[in-house]
Amino acid sequence: MEKMEDKKNLVKALLEVQNEIENPKSSEVNPYYRSKYAPLPHILNLIRPLLNKHGLVLYQDVGSTKDGEICVRTHLIHESGESLTTSPLYMKPESKGNKGSTPQAMGSAITYARRYQILALLGIASEDDDANLASRPGRPTR
Repeated sequence: MEKMEDKKNLVKALLEVQNEIENPKSSEVNPYYRSKYAPLPHILNLIRPLLNKHGLVLYQDVGSTKDGEICVRTHLIHESGESLTTSPLYMKPESKGNKGSTPQAMGSAITYARRYQILALLGIASEDDDANLASRPGRPTR
């Protein structure tokens, strides 16, 4: 595991970003859950100027497993060369019957994973998280 004391420039820059950043506005509606969320392009438009101002670059790589899961990792790199990488996030795209995942389902899973990795890495959240319904406890069973 990398030591954070070896990333003093990156941590200082990230602290400066977090002092200036605001949570993204939830401007899109998820019709399935009838909830609002901040779309990836809006998040990127919000964070890029702040990251660049403080010498930070964000990039994400996407891959897949043999089982059809997509994998996203997010990297934050400081101009000094110091970097921070998230753990891989694996997601299984929805399948359409016995045909497997469609390209649209793959794209949706990639976008979802990218969005949530950025939010977590920068310590921000959209105003009305579209995962709220997923996190609500179910009714107790008897």
